[in-house]
Amino acid sequence: MHLHEFEREDIEEFLSSGMILVAVSDDYESSLKTLELRDSYPESVVACVGVHPWQVPEEGIPTGALEATADLVRDADCVGEVGLDLKFVPRTFNAQVRVLQRLVEEAVRLGKPLNVHAAGAWRETLDLLLKVGVASAIFHWYTGPEELLSLLREKGFFVTVNPALKVQKKLREIAAKLPEELILLESDGPYDYRGLKLTPRLIPELLGELARLRGTSPDALLVTIWKNFSRVFPKYSAGPL
Repeated sequence: MHLHEFEREDIEEFLSSGMILVAVSDDYESSLKTLELRDSYPESVVACVGVHPWQVPEEGIPTGALEATADLVRDADCVGEVGLDLKFVPRTFNAQVRVLQRLVEEAVRLGKPLNVHAAGAWRETLDLLLKVGVASAIFHWYTGPEELLSLLREKGFFVTVNPALKVQKKLREIAAKLPEELILLESDGPYDYRGLKLTPRLIPELLGELARLRGTSPDALLVTIWKNFSRVFPKYSAGPL
């Protein structure tokens, strides 16, 4: 989720429910805000820094600005939201590749996981990550090809399901078939999608809906999700259960 876009009272509400929030960033300035939020709530906020592909201009990110963001990776828990997008901003694709390449290299060098956006560019993004040698990655809001799921599983990567499950047919089809070792939940808030206001407030309902779709119980699914989460972020291996 883009925690830096929420008011403090909203953040306090989310955290009061016992959630661990993975906070992604959009650019250098929001990365700084995300790190500040993590430092304010060190037990409950995971800080990801990066440059979202929607924030990459056609001429690319100036080298100084990109390197400044790369420097923040050392202090972050993960790198994100980063990736490639051929669906919404195809005209900047070449510039996106250069930005992603640099930040992925830094993530690999420092052993940080990635939180990845890959709309319309699932194969291209995965190919780049594998080429650079990424060991841990989360593909958010996965609606990519079903045939890639076995490779994601083989590489130990993860995908997130979000509350759009309620209204997006493709997401429902994918979510029903996901190997359980891949599943994580997200809100991607704040974002308006087909009448849904995506925020962490929808996570309990999402857990129930996904459990019904997969023919399991919310409690059993939560155990699976927490196990997956702790593989990405071992700090939380003790879990809340």
